[in-house]
Amino acid sequence: MQLASPEVAALPPNTRSGLFHMPLFRPGTEVTQNGRREVVSHVILRRRELMIYLQGHEDPVKPHTLQLSPTLFSTERKPEPLTWFL
Repeated sequence: MQLASPEVAALPPNTRSGLFHMPLFRPGTEVTQNGRREVVSHVILRRRELMIYLQGHEDPVKPHTLQLSPTLFSTERKPEPLTWFL
């Protein structure tokens, strides 16, 4: 049984990078629920909980019940180039 790839295992545990893998739920994202493909309608934070609404369903779904491949995030600031002049 292999627990981690060699690249992940090679990093020292105290090193913090600005990159994270986590699912990104936004309108139009395709997710899998109970083996069926669904599309996210909208996302709401309610009482400190993330609630996902799917197209064609009235009741919200908790994110841990959905399957979605993680997206790579960065916490480092990357300013966009100035494309206009005063």
